[in-house]
Amino acid sequence: FWQAVQAAEELRREGREQGLERGREQGLERGREQGLAEKRAMVVRLAGRRFGSQTAEQLRRILASSGPEVVEEAADAVVDCDTGDKLLARTSNGTS
Repeated sequence: FWQAVQAAEELRREGREQGLERGREQGLERGREQGLAEKRAMVVRLAGRRFGSQTAEQLRRILASSGPEVVEEAADAVVDCDTGDKLLARTSNGTS
């Protein structure tokens, strides 16, 4: 009888630990996604201030499904490029 109780308790403990680990992983992933979304918004905002709303909207569409490397490249391009067309060309090349 006690072995069955101990086995059940061990299963509960393992289940709890697995649930906590899964929750931590999901929380980290949500945090990464939120951070990337905030970076995208910031880069688009800066592009809009520098090159206008039309360029910012095009950049927003490019970055919508881009990973962090492309977002970082776009941030550099906002600083490096002297026209919105050059920014978009450089960023579009980064997504290919």
